Amino acid sequence: MTTSALLAALFIGSFFHIDLGPKITSPLAYDMPPAYVSSVSGDIRADKAAPVEKITPDTAWWTLFNEPVLNQCIDEAFRRNRDLEGALAAVAQSRAAFKVARGEQRPSLNAQLDASRSYILGGAEGKRDETNLLEPAGGVSYEMDLWGKLQKATRAARENILATEAAKNTVRLSLAGEVAKNYFSLRAADRQIQIAQENLKSQQRTLDLSKYQYEQGQVSELEVRRNEALVASTAVQVQQLQLAMTQYETSLLLLMGRDPKEFAAREVPRGAYIAELPPCPSIPEGLPAELLTQRPDILQAAFNYRTALANIGSAKAAQYPTISLSGLIGNVNNSVSDMLDGPTGWAAAAGIVAPLYNGGKLEANVKKTEAAAQQALAQYYKTVQNAMKETIDAINANEKSEEVVALEIKQEEAQRRAFELAQSQYLDGMTSQLDLLDAQRSLLAVQLQLEGSRADRLNSAVGLCLALGGGWQYRAGDDLETKELPTPWKDKKEAGKKQ
Repeated sequence: MTTSALLAALFIGSFFHIDLGPKITSPLAYDMPPAYVSSVSGDIRADKAAPVEKITPDTAWWTLFNEPVLNQCIDEAFRRNRDLEGALAAVAQSRAAFKVARGEQRPSLNAQLDASRSYILGGAEGKRDETNLLEPAGGVSYEMDLWGKLQKATRAARENILATEAAKNTVRLSLAGEVAKNYFSLRAADRQIQIAQENLKSQQRTLDLSKYQYEQGQVSELEVRRNEALVASTAVQVQQLQLAMTQYETSLLLLMGRDPKEFAAREVPRGAYIAELPPCPSIPEGLPAELLTQRPDILQAAFNYRTALANIGSAKAAQYPTISLSGLIGNVNNSVSDMLDGPTGWAAAAGIVAPLYNGGKLEANVKKTEAAAQQALAQYYKTVQNAMKETIDAINANEKSEEVVALEIKQEEAQRRAFELAQSQYLDGMTSQLDLLDAQRSLLAVQLQLEGSRADRLNSAVGLCLALGGGWQYRAGDDLETKELPTPWKDKKEAGKKQ
């Protein structure tokens, strides 16, 4: 084989191959509604979608809640959380694997140097002959990818980069959501503890008064015992709320990646009580269902499917012969100073290896990759179904939580007035102490429930942002994920155009 023939083979092999296996396409379309409507009783199909835009994976959707301390907690979690650190390492690993796969498609250049020293005893005139040999050489080897095995392996590695990027964004999105939910629940618990402790002080004063009245013979022991029972019950509630508070604190510390020694101190930053925060962001009427395309878990499932399709092509190509080319050029000399002056020689070779019998291993590997693609496709559709369910549930929960808070505010106002009347009438001797204790107990229960519902309202808004992959009404982005965005609800022909 001449040098020109070798170069020609390298050139042709670099640009020509037979494409085996299926086309690399996104999954086919689902029949999706054009939009959601924010009503529990309404049809999820809307005639017109709201004019909202998709978001980018790095959009700070949590700033919608206008809580600087929450922003601080999430920023710290992004810097220190171990799960996110692992996801970033997985992305780096997939990028390195892509470079390895791409390197397999390119020629391999090698340099070598062989050195030897030989002795011949009993040579001419009884002298000892000594010979030094240095053989520097350079070699090139190349596998012609006629069947696309290496090209499909590289494509699979590239799609896997996109999948791991989406997986990283899934972790990032979930992390921000968990921090937000735990933070709002913590602030609700803080306020509940404050309310319960204020009630406990008031109940203790009432108990002290009843004990004094009992000593004066003005009331019976029954009233004293009732007050003692109420004080004990409220004290138990305070302890339970404090336990919940410490659990929210340690959960936040874990999410923020704090060191173990910091857990005992439980130093978690706190901002305003949730009742003092601005109203939750309102939901546009008729959120477009296409917002689901920004969910990173859907993107990950789609890219996993595309990776599996590429693996099929690589497995099929492995059933065909492998053609390898190699070349070597070098010289022979007796010393380092003469390394470039010795006689030069070169060699070129071509080889072909064809699989004849391997116990059905290659055929089984093709079936294995095809089954993996079917599994990835099923997982993709399940992910889309789950995303639709989560979004509808989140919209309904967000709407109903708003209504619950509004109703409980009215309930708290009415119960507070009832307690004030019971207290006034008791002091005037117009009602019994039992009525006063019932009114006090009911007021405490309503106040604690209202704070919990306020946290639920904020957490429902967080849940909706998570269900939509990060919210709505943001600037559109064009990045690694959205360039090859799977479109499970567009026309099937349009969905099959990409590869």
